[in-house]
Amino acid sequence: MDVREIRVEPEDWPEALADTDGYQIVVAGPGTGKTEFLVRRVAHLVNSGRARRDEIVVMCFSRRAAADLRRRIDQAIGAQGVPVDTTTFHSLALRLLETAADGERPVPLTTPEQVGVVAEILAEEDPKSWPVTYRGILTTPAFATEVADFLMRCSERLLTPDDLEDRAAERADWRGLPGLYRRYLEHLRNTGRTDYGVLLTQAVALLETEEGRRLVSRYSHVLVDEYQDTSPAQARVADMLAAPSANLTVAGDPYQSIYSFRGAELRNVADFSRKHPDAKRVILSRSFRVPEEIFEAALRVVSSGELPGAAGPVEPAPHRGRVEAFVFDQEAAEADWIAREVEHAIEIDRVPPAAIAVLVRSKKELLGELSRALDRRKIPHDPPDARLVDHPAVRLLHDLATVALVGGPPGEVHPGS
Repeated sequence: MDVREIRVEPEDWPEALADTDGYQIVVAGPGTGKTEFLVRRVAHLVNSGRARRDEIVVMCFSRRAAADLRRRIDQAIGAQGVPVDTTTFHSLALRLLETAADGERPVPLTTPEQVGVVAEILAEEDPKSWPVTYRGILTTPAFATEVADFLMRCSERLLTPDDLEDRAAERADWRGLPGLYRRYLEHLRNTGRTDYGVLLTQAVALLETEEGRRLVSRYSHVLVDEYQDTSPAQARVADMLAAPSANLTVAGDPYQSIYSFRGAELRNVADFSRKHPDAKRVILSRSFRVPEEIFEAALRVVSSGELPGAAGPVEPAPHRGRVEAFVFDQEAAEADWIAREVEHAIEIDRVPPAAIAVLVRSKKELLGELSRALDRRKIPHDPPDARLVDHPAVRLLHDLATVALVGGPPGEVHPGS
């Protein structure tokens, strides 16, 4: 394997950006400008005449990331004319399948719908086909939820029912899953529905055909952001899109992989060079955002070992930083302290509100309390995404309905219910 590794300092960016052809993986730590590198690569392709706007596709993991990338690309090349195709993997897969089906758009199941379908199939299962430990919970909502998620991960890893059956031969607790997987896929075919995992496997199958290759033949350059968060199916889609032109640039950092629970495969970063032996590894060696103190704290957290495909040492940003830990006994006290710190940063340190970020573990934790604390101080901020089910009055009704249907507190598993 002949992997050419190039360490790029900020002053070397113009030369690296101009080298647009072939397979390239841009690997770098936080704040080094991986996404900005892709934006400028697109701008160079368009402004230099190397590619038309409609010959470029840029893919990323989420709709929010796609919207931000689209905005930044428009700022770099101008919003006039045909836009660069900046999209998520699932959105692109939907469009390809819709075009191949003469406008008949696939309809993905929502998560509740998918769990409902799995629950219906489980209700008709022969308990003798399953291990004894699962027979009493086959019809419970909790088990249906877990199985639905498992099937989604199988699709994202491009595993067929036959593949799952081979693996189940070594896992006695998986004995009932291959048959259920077959019946689930048959149900989707019979009803004309799909799910977000199967959607990607369908896109891969389409791209393996002559028609699929024709549909994507216009793309001369394919770019992928946050490659460390791609699943095996998404990585396969990227490879197949780029196959006609052999021009694929991906950007990622294994230390920033956060979506393994959604099927992301960390090894995609290291495997890129194995799949494409002539690929270049472009290492962005200087961080514009993260100072030495933050890097040292982060390294202490992840000091268990080097992750495959990592960029190696990164030169920190020159400004100072600090890491502090505080413990609170109440959520309201924590939110109020954060709001005071934000207020101090804005009023005393003259930091613009848009330059301040507050991260929490999940949407259910702290955001509501923190938003109210910021409102009390009249601090402008993005309100937390609101779900109807999270409203206190609706939550009460939801919990009462759950108790009535399941027969116990929400989340409690009742065998045979």
